[in-house]
Amino acid sequence: MTGCRPSQNHTYTAFNRSPGQMEALIGPVLRFISRAADGPRQTPLQINVMAGSIGAEAYTLASTLLSLRPNIDFQIHCSDLHDENVARCYEGIYSAEEVLATGLPERFFRTTFERENGFYRVKPAIRKRVTFFKADIVTDPLAQLYPPGDILFVQNVLFHLDCSAAHRAFTNALSTAKTHHALFIDGMSLDMRVDLTRQHQLMPLEYKIRAIHQHARRHVPEDWWNYYFGAEPYLFFKADRKRRYSTIFLTTQ
Repeated sequence: MTGCRPSQNHTYTAFNRSPGQMEALIGPVLRFISRAADGPRQTPLQINVMAGSIGAEAYTLASTLLSLRPNIDFQIHCSDLHDENVARCYEGIYSAEEVLATGLPERFFRTTFERENGFYRVKPAIRKRVTFFKADIVTDPLAQLYPPGDILFVQNVLFHLDCSAAHRAFTNALSTAKTHHALFIDGMSLDMRVDLTRQHQLMPLEYKIRAIHQHARRHVPEDWWNYYFGAEPYLFFKADRKRRYSTIFLTTQ
């Protein structure tokens, strides 16, 4: 690992960044949430996205649910540290490079975007499902800013924080959760993931763990060991592999 310091201004993101996670969301995760005593019955499914950058993750979630689970009512709340990112999220307008660089599936592309003056804008039905606002996930009282969440996304941000701040952000994010919830937690120290998920009695979802982890590594350089946000390949000799490499965790209550 090099001496590169974590960055508070790193805004790399991508639409449909993890197809395997979306498969898990619309399958086993929603089945798990539906069994909760305090889960969505008469109220919408609540999804809380932390450090949402320019909105690609939140809009991917909304588009996926509207397209593949149209019978489910839901709302998404998404925050970011930077005012300019929140403004971009509300606009929902992206360049061709931002939209097309990762080779989106045709169905996702058609159902998510419409052309506007040479750019791509997220369709209104998707935009209206997401509320964006500014928040610092380390220091702000997230439980007062977010509704109680059925599903939390704290992805690709904790590895940009030092160890102490990452611990505080993790605990702060969990304060927004309902008792029975699911947590998506890619993009963090794997040792920290093992420790924190065990400490908070979260269990890894046994669904395509290796495939989802390996797919996520496409978004970092091949010489991953030279980058603080790099991630090791799936190593069979590592202890507690499910907890180490899973990116989705469920409560045990």
